[in-house]
Amino acid sequence: MDDMHEVFESVARYFSVLGEPTRLRILHALCQEEKCVNGIIRVTGLAQANVSRHLGLMYQAGMLSRRREGTQIFYKVADPMYIELCRTVSMQVLGRLENAAKSGDGLRHFADDISPDPAAQVPANSRRTPPANQKEKASV
Repeated sequence: MDDMHEVFESVARYFSVLGEPTRLRILHALCQEEKCVNGIIRVTGLAQANVSRHLGLMYQAGMLSRRREGTQIFYKVADPMYIELCRTVSMQVLGRLENAAKSGDGLRHFADDISPDPAAQVPANSRRTPPANQKEKASV
C-alpha cells in the first residue's frame, strides 16, 4: 500500500503542474522545439516575470530541462509524456467544443446548467449561512 501512496503523490504532482493554464501555454510553446526565455515570451505573449516563475516551477517538477548558452537559457520538454497527455486531453476538449458548436448549442447549455434558477433564489433579507472560509458578523 505504501508503494501506491508514492504513485498517487507523484501523479498528483504531475497534475498540479498541468493544472495552470499559463503552464499549459508554455508547454504548448515548447512542444516542437526548445526555446530561450525570450522566445517563449514572444510565442505566449506573457510577461517575463510570469514566464520565468512558471519555467522555474516546471523545471523543479521535472517537466522541463534547461541548458545555458552564453547569457541565454534554453528550455525543452524533458518528458514526452507531458506533451502526449496534454495533446490527448486538449483534443478531447476541442472535439467536445466543436460538437457543441455544430449542434447549435455552443456553450449555452453549460451556462444554463450552472446558472441559478431565479424562482429558487433566497430573498435578500433572509438569513444565509456564510461560506466556510468566512466568519459571520456578530449580531447584538
